[in-house]
Amino acid sequence: MQKKKIYFPTFGSGVGHANRTSLIANSLEKNYSYMFSSFKDGYEFLLANKFQCKKIYPLDISWKKDGTVSITRTIMKFPLLTGIFLYHLKNEYKFLREYKPDVVFSDSRLSPILCAKKLNIPSIVILNQIKLLVEIKNKRKKRLETINGQILGNFWNYANEILIPDLPPPYTICKENIEGIDYLKDKISYIGFIEKQIDEDRRISLINELNIDEEKKTIYVQISGPKQSRLSIYNKIIKQIESVKDEYNIIISKGDPNGESIPRKKEYWTEFDWCPWREMFDISDCVIIRGGHSSIGNAISSGKPSIIIPIKNQSEQIQNAKRVNELNLGVYMEEEENSVVKNIKLVINENKFQKTTKEFRKLTKTYNGIEICKEKIRKYA
Repeated sequence: MQKKKIYFPTFGSGVGHANRTSLIANSLEKNYSYMFSSFKDGYEFLLANKFQCKKIYPLDISWKKDGTVSITRTIMKFPLLTGIFLYHLKNEYKFLREYKPDVVFSDSRLSPILCAKKLNIPSIVILNQIKLLVEIKNKRKKRLETINGQILGNFWNYANEILIPDLPPPYTICKENIEGIDYLKDKISYIGFIEKQIDEDRRISLINELNIDEEKKTIYVQISGPKQSRLSIYNKIIKQIESVKDEYNIIISKGDPNGESIPRKKEYWTEFDWCPWREMFDISDCVIIRGGHSSIGNAISSGKPSIIIPIKNQSEQIQNAKRVNELNLGVYMEEEENSVVKNIKLVINENKFQKTTKEFRKLTKTYNGIEICKEKIRKYA
């Protein structure tokens, strides 16, 4: 019997998008085959994990040398970005005509959705940002976001299904990134976080491998995001946590998808180049993460309070971090602050964080995002 073909075009800035589409693809039955496309970190992650993936030209914001987002350069690059998008449209259209997938399952990429519509191929999009957030602090902010939200919403509406990998209102983390496009409400489904199930044997073996002292609390630092954003925050965190090196077990993942997954003992912490195990969230008492939606979802699903340090000027991460702070699931901290240690003690010791994270963990167990995605794929293929 001929296998059904699923195409997974995946946004490639950071590895969060690639990680969640890979979890969905791996869960599909044997009567499905699949193909990915991505760029930058997403492409590297998918190749490192042995997925068939075609490399596409990057369509991304601009970065400064220090790893922060450059708003000015991104605006100046807009004509180039428009040209790249048109190039994507041409190439996606050609690829879809040749590959002939039964379903296009896009993670946050618009061009494959538009081409699938043109070719009458069913499409599903999973995303946690429908509109572009504007980092300006005046009365025009909301109006600009509303306008671009209406424009982008019209394009996302070409998909047969829009899946939000988050909890439904009023518990939604990416609330600010998706609200205000009312005409999409009937097409949107909140499916819960896309997460790998905890492997209890792996959990226990990690505790042993890392030689975790059960008399101490464990802090897990997960560095993530595009390559150029990782080093500066890594160095800042290392410097700040030295003062409490004897109080906690400190585990750090440097977030390099091409790196080794073998833990190495450093001066006062244990370090992975790349840690693929969600079980690290489960064995920790507090996590320090960027504002990526997938990382926040892992922390919430594991019932652990978090310290969120978003990439500077990365509007989506900043709004996610503010929402975590607002819901008492953790603390939002800017990269320039020297308050890592203070915030660790705060989220571990204050009852409101422990109470809220336990409640949210219970809520996440009522959803199975991967199974819902599989059901949606089966609906069209």
